[in-house]
Order: sequence, then C-alpha cells, then structure tokens
Amino acid sequence: MDLGLKDKNAIITGGSQGVGFAIAQGLAREGCNIAIGARGKEKLEESANKLKEMSVNVAPIISDFSASTGCNNFVQKAAEALGSIDIVINNVGGATPGTIETISDELWEEVINRNLMSYIWTSRAAVPYLRESDSGRVLSVSGLSGTQLFPGTWASTLPNAGIHGMTKLLANELAIDNITVNAIAPGTVKTEAWMGPRAEATAKARGITPDEVRQAMADQTMLKRLAEPEEIGDVAAFLVSQKNSYMTGNTVEVCGGWAKYIG
Repeated sequence: MDLGLKDKNAIITGGSQGVGFAIAQGLAREGCNIAIGARGKEKLEESANKLKEMSVNVAPIISDFSASTGCNNFVQKAAEALGSIDIVINNVGGATPGTIETISDELWEEVINRNLMSYIWTSRAAVPYLRESDSGRVLSVSGLSGTQLFPGTWASTLPNAGIHGMTKLLANELAIDNITVNAIAPGTVKTEAWMGPRAEATAKARGITPDEVRQAMADQTMLKRLAEPEEIGDVAAFLVSQKNSYMTGNTVEVCGGWAKYIG
C-alpha cells in the first residue's frame, strides 16, 4: 500500500534510538525525509547514516529537549535542513521508577520538562510550518501507563496521561487546518533499553534475571511476545500518512493485547 509519504518531511525528537528510530525507519521505508534530534552526537550520526542508506534526505541535529529553547532550535534547524515540515513525531522520554514520597522536586522538574513539556514546546514551534503543509500530522509517543495503573510509575504515568490530554486539545485546535493529531502507546518493544539496561535494572530490583523480566513482560500480552521495533514503526507510518485522513485526537495502543479492559 502506498501511504503517500514519499518526499514528505518529518521531524522526530529522540529519534536516534529505540522507538523513535524505529519510527524514523518506518517513515524512511515509505520515502519520507527525516530530521532526527538527540543529545548524543555519536549515536545520532550513526542512526542518520543508517537512514541515508534508505535513499532519503536525513538531517541529524544535536538537541536538548528539556528546555523550550532546545525544542525551538530543533524545529527551526530541521525546517531549514528539509525545506518544510509536514510531520512531527514527539518521542522524548525515559522511565524513572518511584513513589510520591521518593521522587524529589528536582527529578519532577526534569521528568515533566523532558517527558511532557518537550512535546508541547516542539509541537508549538512546529504549528506554523504544519499550517503551510497540505498534509500536516502530529504523532506523540506515550505509553500504556497513561491509560492504566502500573504501581510505582508516577514519573511516566502523569506525563503519558498529559500527552493524551495534549493530543485531544491540539487535535481540536488544529482540525480547522486539516491537521490530524494522534498518540501511539507501544507495549514493551525489543529496543536497546529492554534488551539491555532497562531489563537489567528491573531484574535487579525484582531479584530475577533480565530474561525472566522480558518473559514476564511477554506473558502479559495476548500474543505472548515482545514487539519488534518495525511493528511500531509501521503503525506510526500509517497514522501520519495520507491513508489516515479521518482519525484524530486518538491514542492507539500497539501492545500485543497487553491492555485487556473493555470500554
């Protein structure tokens, strides 16, 4: 299926690894040009080179998304490098476990700025460019903790729930410009984090092995397996494509059947 993404221009925050890079690859497979932003220069350039092998234009931009100035700078540089912006992918985040008593004021500020405000700042900076496009799209990556209870996940639950609220509000404001705004909530994906340090840290906390952590995650799904990165990238590509012209303000869970609620 031709998704109509060839020669469109997309910007992706946190796009050098994990789900962000999987989405970048999904868009590049459809012929979409990409600007990816991240803090680490080496990983950013490595990922950009992989995307260039897919015969699309790629702009790697070193960016700090924890402040509005960094988000604004990324959007401006991306627009200059690509010539325009049709698609915005918000994908900055990180899991920080804790309870209401253990998360400090300093950590709250860091988490909210990185995991929620970066989405708002980046989207705000990109709106003028999206209004000039005939195919404006915004897609924000959240997580299942924004829709259901996972004890000890204050620092991801509140930002993710905020992302879902932002998605509704922004979709309503931009509908008049025919710009769709959606969110995607992946389950556990075979990214560098879950195949390495995140699983190791979780295993240490639970007193089990990393393989047992990953198996437990898989067992929570109906499909009894973790997601391959490209499975997230392909769904994301559809959500920002011309084939998805009537879905807006929604959060799409791509979790292998982890979420089992009805209604």
